[in-house]
Amino acid sequence: MANFNEHALEMSIMELFKDEEYTYVSGDQIHRERTEVLLTDDLKQYLYNRYAKDGITPSEVDSVILMLRNISGTIYEANKAVFKLLCDGFILNREDRTQKDLYIELIDFDTPENNIFKAVNQFEIEGVNNQLRIPDAQ
Repeated sequence: MANFNEHALEMSIMELFKDEEYTYVSGDQIHRERTEVLLTDDLKQYLYNRYAKDGITPSEVDSVILMLRNISGTIYEANKAVFKLLCDGFILNREDRTQKDLYIELIDFDTPENNIFKAVNQFEIEGVNNQLRIPDAQ
């Protein structure tokens, strides 16, 4: 029997995701600050595509990202807050107050092919004292 270790198990799970047509990315291949937990390029692409007909603006997309970056607390508290946003969505106040506010859904549950699916492993993040600290956008 071949030597089956944690790495082999992890990679076999990544293969299962690839079989389901997820894009596989090793965490060390994602260029970002180690405090950055969002895949911002993917999130921006999703938001622009999903809300193109609503005319979402670059500053509104940046506002969504900044809101997500500013979630703080213990890892448990931050994960709970993000999970609620993922499941329930939220209202985005428009930059142009004459336009109707947008109901933002971070996952398109109705049309899954509109989402960007990635399986990422070995994605290291830095936190301080069990607090998720994410710097403001620059």
